[in-house]
Amino acid sequence: MKKYLIISAAAVAVFSMSCSKIEDTSAEQEIGFAVASYVPQTKADELSIITVDGVRAFKCKAFLHSNGADAGTNYFGDNGETITYNGSNAWTPSHPYYWPKHPQSYINFVSWYDKNGTPGTVTETSMVWENRTIAADDNIMFADEAWRFKNNDSAVYKKDGVTAGVPTLFHHALAKVKIQFNASPLEDGNNTTFEVKLQTVSLKSVHKQGTLSLSNSDPTATGQKAWTPATSTYYWNATDTASDIEIVTSNTALTTGFQALFAQQSVLPQEVTNDMVLDIKYAITIKYNGATILAETDIPASIQMNTLENTSHVAIGQWLPNKIYTYSITINPITDQILIDPAIDADWATENVTATIE
Repeated sequence: MKKYLIISAAAVAVFSMSCSKIEDTSAEQEIGFAVASYVPQTKADELSIITVDGVRAFKCKAFLHSNGADAGTNYFGDNGETITYNGSNAWTPSHPYYWPKHPQSYINFVSWYDKNGTPGTVTETSMVWENRTIAADDNIMFADEAWRFKNNDSAVYKKDGVTAGVPTLFHHALAKVKIQFNASPLEDGNNTTFEVKLQTVSLKSVHKQGTLSLSNSDPTATGQKAWTPATSTYYWNATDTASDIEIVTSNTALTTGFQALFAQQSVLPQEVTNDMVLDIKYAITIKYNGATILAETDIPASIQMNTLENTSHVAIGQWLPNKIYTYSITINPITDQILIDPAIDADWATENVTATIE
C-alpha cells in the first residue's frame, strides 16, 4: 500500500509538470516608428510639415496577425492611431502598444498624412481618396507599407534621434506649382523710366479634383513595399471638368524682384494639356524726366504651358506627384517681350533651377 502511494505521488508530480503554463518572461517592447520622406537624402527633409493640430504627427493603422493568422485585426482600433513625435527621439502612438510575443505573430502597418481630410478606404491592401478636391495648402502623403514586422527595426533612417522603429517612408501624393513675375529693366539710364502693372492673369483649364486609388500585396517576408497607383503616371484620375484659376484680378505693380503672385501651391498631378494656357493682360507707362510720354493698357500675352522647357530643354508636359514646378516670368517694357525662366522640374525639397525662353 505504501509503495502504491509513492507511485501515485510521482504520477501526480509528472502530471502537474505536463500541465504547467510556459510563459515568455522577456520584457515587453513598445512599438515605435522611424520616419523619413522620399526625397534625395542629401536634400532638406520636409517632415516638419507633417503636423496635426500643430504637432508633428501622422495617422496609422496596424493589422495584427495573431499566431500567424491569415486575417488581420485592427490592433490600433478601427480608426487607427495618431503617431506623434515627442520632440527628441521617438515617434509613438497616442497610447502605448506592445509587440506580440508569439513567434508566429506579426503586424502590418499602413501610414498616411492628410492635412485637410482622410482617405475613405484604408486596409492592408487598399488605400483610396475618392473625388478629393485639392486645396492650395493641401498636403497628402502615404508611406510604403511595412509588412510582417515583429519588433522595432534598428536598420532604419536614423532621423529625429530615432534609433529603431517601424520603417515609415513617406511619398508626396501631390505636385506643387509656383508662378512668379517681375519687370526688367525699369529704367534705361537716360532719364526714361518704366512702370509695369499686371491687370489680369489667369491659368486656364486646370483639374482640381480627383481619385487616388492605391493597392498593395503581401510580399510574404518582413520589409517595406511601395503602393501601386491605379494610374501609374499621375497617381490620380481627375474627376472634375477642368476650370480656370484667377491669379491676378486687379492692377498689380511689378518690380525688378520676383513676386510669387501664384504662391507655391499644391495641385492635382495631371497632364499639362494644350488647353492649359496662362492668359495675361498688362499695362506699361513710360516716363521721361518724370513726365508720362506713353501709357498703354490691355496688352495681351498668352503662354501655352506645355511649351515651356526645363533646364534640360525638355518641355514640361505633366505635373507629377512629389515634384515642384516654378515658372519665372519677366516682362521687358523696352522690347515688349515676355521672358520666361520656366519650370522647375525638381524634387520636392530641392532649390529652383532656371531656363530661359524668349
